[in-house]
Amino acid sequence: MAGERAGRDRGAGRGSDSARARPTVEFAFGAVFTSIRTIPLRAGRAETLDVSGLLHAASGRFWVADARAAALKIYSEQGWRLRTLGRQATGLRRPVSLTPVHGRWVAALDGSVPGVVVLDESGRALSRFPLPELDCPAQICHLADHRLAVVGSGYGPGAGKLVHIYTAGGEHIESLFAEPRDERGGGRAFVAAAGETLYLGHSQCDSFWIYDVDAHSVVSFPSLTARLARRLGSKAGFAWTLCGLFATACGPLLAGYSRGSAAREYLYDLYALDGTPVALGLRAAQRVVGVEGPFFYSVSREPDAGTTLAVWKLESAGEASD
Repeated sequence: MAGERAGRDRGAGRGSDSARARPTVEFAFGAVFTSIRTIPLRAGRAETLDVSGLLHAASGRFWVADARAAALKIYSEQGWRLRTLGRQATGLRRPVSLTPVHGRWVAALDGSVPGVVVLDESGRALSRFPLPELDCPAQICHLADHRLAVVGSGYGPGAGKLVHIYTAGGEHIESLFAEPRDERGGGRAFVAAAGETLYLGHSQCDSFWIYDVDAHSVVSFPSLTARLARRLGSKAGFAWTLCGLFATACGPLLAGYSRGSAAREYLYDLYALDGTPVALGLRAAQRVVGVEGPFFYSVSREPDAGTTLAVWKLESAGEASD
């Protein structure tokens, strides 16, 4: 996989200050993250959601893309459902991912008909633009300077590229990162953004890529869990596959892994923004679905309790590596 320019393997980020920090190997998510609060999501009673995207909006409300209902749902900070936005209200056939844009607005990605709908904080649709460059949209995230990065399948009209960058108004800027060789249509890509930097991972690859949007430069570093999974395989009970990637300018990069769509346990690795391992092998029953500054948001589902949202705060890098 390559960007517009060939990148070099960064390895473990040698030469940086953070490279001197000793990575930890823990086996509990709470060893590195502090639980801030849990919020049952409900509408008169507990709700069971299939969360494909979550955003804590500037208004304080939680926006959820519910794949089961094919709708956007807005919740108060206490977890009470305030509004349900279906296709008639938004024009979205299957909302799959959310990201903030222009401060208080929300950009929602349609996974059925490639397109983006921009909504105000009340849920009113303000604009929509198509995404003719890609098939099977899967994720959207925002870069600084009001740019959007959208992940597709890597095949279709986008000339075999996985990531497509647009202005907030829908003007296409560039497409980058070819689909892994011999993996046409297999697996999927994940992106995270920190300022003007994009981080890319793919469920069929054992490396991550760092793309500087302004400099158009690419470097890579190893996904340690993916490399170990490839070496050990499912027979050793280590069949972890990338299922999420999260970052902000506050750092660090969080990579999530699962053993399938019906997973009941997840594995997380933390990397500094230069690719240096910070904490590896963090196990949790929660699936991380969003990030905002130093806070990470996860969801868990129980048959009787419905879906619960948890808010976590990362300990400092120094504390995580002691």
